[in-house]
Amino acid sequence: MNSVILATLLSSAAAFAPQSTGRVSTAVNEVNWQPNESEFAYGLPGSLAPVGEFDPLGFAKDTPLATMLQWREAETQHGRVAMLAVLGMLVVEEPIEYHPLFEAYNKDIGPAIRQLDEVDAQTPFFLIGK
Repeated sequence: MNSVILATLLSSAAAFAPQSTGRVSTAVNEVNWQPNESEFAYGLPGSLAPVGEFDPLGFAKDTPLATMLQWREAETQHGRVAMLAVLGMLVVEEPIEYHPLFEAYNKDIGPAIRQLDEVDAQTPFFLIGK
């Protein structure tokens, strides 16, 4: 029993040990990406078949590199938020008595699209301008 407690304490203490301060690797750094002005979006990885270089309104045509990197980062973040939103809609759509945010046992909240009404009822300042 004492050895189990000791092992637990030592493993949890490792979480607070200083990390190595070596170079952090990202996907762009791993492929040794170098900006190339002659390529679409400076040659940033991410163009996928069958569309490839998809920019129907020409936003990427004369955009500076810093702006292009900012747009690519924003696109990734918005995509992740959208995936979480879809998961959230699926979780609360099932007619069960579980809801991670609201007390669903005493209310008929209904379909997931009606959740914004409940947010407005709980915190009216959150959806100002509705």
